[in-house]
Amino acid sequence: MWKPIINRHTPHKIKAIINALKKDICSGHLASGERLPTQTELANCLGIAKSTVARAYQEANSVGLIKTIVGSGSFVSGEGDQFLSAVGGGNLGLLDLRVDYPLYDFDPSLSETLSQIALEDSQHLLTYQEHAGREEFRNAGLKWLQLNGVDCSVDDIVITSGAQHAITVCLSSIAKAGQTVLVEELTYPGIKESAEMLGINLISLSMDENGIIPQALLNALYDNENVKALYTSPTVQNPTTILTPTERRVEIADICQKHGIYILEDDIYRLFSDVRPEPYANLLPELTFFIASFSKVVCGGLRIAYVRVPSAVLKIVRRRLLATHWALPPLMAEIATRWVNNGTASSTLLTKKEEAGKRQKLAKKIIGQKLILGNLSSFYVWIKLPAEWSTEVFISEAFNNNVAVLGNGTFSVSSNSSKPGVRLCLGAAPNIAALEAGLLKLAEMLKDGPSAAMGVI
Repeated sequence: MWKPIINRHTPHKIKAIINALKKDICSGHLASGERLPTQTELANCLGIAKSTVARAYQEANSVGLIKTIVGSGSFVSGEGDQFLSAVGGGNLGLLDLRVDYPLYDFDPSLSETLSQIALEDSQHLLTYQEHAGREEFRNAGLKWLQLNGVDCSVDDIVITSGAQHAITVCLSSIAKAGQTVLVEELTYPGIKESAEMLGINLISLSMDENGIIPQALLNALYDNENVKALYTSPTVQNPTTILTPTERRVEIADICQKHGIYILEDDIYRLFSDVRPEPYANLLPELTFFIASFSKVVCGGLRIAYVRVPSAVLKIVRRRLLATHWALPPLMAEIATRWVNNGTASSTLLTKKEEAGKRQKLAKKIIGQKLILGNLSSFYVWIKLPAEWSTEVFISEAFNNNVAVLGNGTFSVSSNSSKPGVRLCLGAAPNIAALEAGLLKLAEMLKDGPSAAMGVI
């Protein structure tokens, strides 16, 4: 049971309880969906009035820290910092499927590459570099982007410290505080962090089985001023895994062209997919940024992303690179360049793609095809929760069964999402056996329903 440490004699008990909630949520001590003690339990624990706890819970619920469900209890909200608190957290015995870790056991050998570099004249790796990356490094990026099917030249490319850095650089190059960027109904949580830091407003667009609905995009453009860009992951959408077909992409690109809207195409899993529709970068090159990262498909610790940039904003993008990291650490760029050129990156990608397929098949077999959205192109799946389950109760009961997952609140930019569900990051499990054990627990929960978890009230 959660036991916050507060001074029972403080005249600001409500504020103290809320601050304790914030602190424990951000630190990961409280997990998304975790059930909180009842008002009576917490009041008795702290030695304060039940009415004080009730007022604190009401305020915490109003600001989105927790969600109270009549007859079920109060739960830590699925929104906000749960994506961040999952990183690096490690409760003993907990199968944590919240973060999309890229299977470290399948990473290439770093020691071999470092040994080769050490035998060569590598002093140039200690000098200042071009903000966008040395030409030889960008040539490797060109090869990687061409593997993705992106038509571009080496002069169109900049190198960033991973996809998250790329998102921040791209956003800050085309939008200012107070302006608006459109995102998918459920979207990558990192875009929310970058937008908040930059003061950019996010508005979500409804989706169907083919991705963003064109009419939803048109409505958002007509209803809102200062819309600067659309952020999307169209090949393996995060978190739903939806693939947007070429026909839908053409519709979306045409709308963006007519309204002068930039597209941030974050397609880091594209090379995992056997089906690769035409990228927006080819359909609308003058307005599209294409982001291809190493993090998920090669290795997470090598913070490399190759970004194809529209020529009109290339100069300002280089200035944003200067402001945010000056230039990519040359040693990282050197390692990535060697792995692209000698085939290590591609062979590692194929190995991880094969493992992703095995884990996807296992998840679909255990959870069932009707409830699960997923393809063989990623390490995560999306479970569409049956109507009897609320996301918060499911997350809480999963946590009680030592399985941690993220719900739709984490991926939504609005308080109300029409797509209740949870994402399972299959690559976060250390091995197939651990993954199978966790999936069986979740399958049993789905079979028994929430009444088995809650008891009869």
